[in-house]
Amino acid sequence: MQDNIRIEKERKYWDKLTPRYEPFIEKYWKIYPSLLDKISEDVNSGDIVLDVATGSGLVALKVAEQAAQVYAVDISQPMIEEAEKKMMEKEIKNVEFSVEDAYKLPFDNDIFDTVICNNALHNMKYPENVLSEIKRVLKPGGLFIAIIVGVGESFKFKIALTISTLIGQLPVFHKLNLDEFADFITKSGFTVVKKERIKHPEDRMALLYAVAKRWAEK
Repeated sequence: MQDNIRIEKERKYWDKLTPRYEPFIEKYWKIYPSLLDKISEDVNSGDIVLDVATGSGLVALKVAEQAAQVYAVDISQPMIEEAEKKMMEKEIKNVEFSVEDAYKLPFDNDIFDTVICNNALHNMKYPENVLSEIKRVLKPGGLFIAIIVGVGESFKFKIALTISTLIGQLPVFHKLNLDEFADFITKSGFTVVKKERIKHPEDRMALLYAVAKRWAEK
């Protein structure tokens, strides 16, 4: 029952945000075009990729230029519909979108070469559960690319985003700096091979970018 409440609450929030999602990104994240290029460059040619919390599909459709096949999931039906609309307009054939809960991914174990989760883990109340699922579906030795907003890099932003979450404007449950973010990924069963802050001069907050590997269990 508690999980159903969480799912419904998350769906309602992201459904409502859908029309404003990309305008919001364009206004506040000038780094985004460079970010999409960066993610795509870290995906190997011919990879089978999963994009978790795809939103309106910006990452999935960019990565499709490199990957053999991309599966992209989001909890919001309107977000997925927007992503599919863009896919059809661009005549991209190697992306499959579906409405799914990231806490329970509908995929078998060990099937993806790369899993991406962009700008979402800090918005999830229990991201450790999502990371467990990501580890499950990722092949041993596969890449996990994760990006979050660097709220924890600034005390001012930690306070502002705490207030925002409390009044229901934007759910930001995890306010991490770069080292804390990397440690969190490591504790979830990955080995971080790259971590960095990325920021456009016009952006207020940096994004925290990490690439990790899932090693084979001993």
